[in-house]
Amino acid sequence: MFGIQENIPRGGTTMKEEPLGSGMNPVRSWMHTAGVVDANTAAQSGVGLARAHFEKQPPSNLRKSNFFHFVLALYDRQGQPVEIERTAFVDFVEKEK
Repeated sequence: MFGIQENIPRGGTTMKEEPLGSGMNPVRSWMHTAGVVDANTAAQSGVGLARAHFEKQPPSNLRKSNFFHFVLALYDRQGQPVEIERTAFVDFVEKEK
């Protein structure tokens, strides 16, 4: 009816498995260089987040979920909402020892 269903395989889709670290280096290097501002520059320019909270919590069984949804609200120092243009999931962060 909408056309999108015609391109979806009927037998289900399988996810591509890759060893850890195989495709992570370009992503991690991008994260560390693009859009990252050090604390001194942020303080001088007024750039910074003052508050963040979950408007919708992620599920408690996050590691077992194939799909999950959460909403994180970010606010600047003046209390105005910060809009994020683009995000990317990189990896789960395990509890630090």
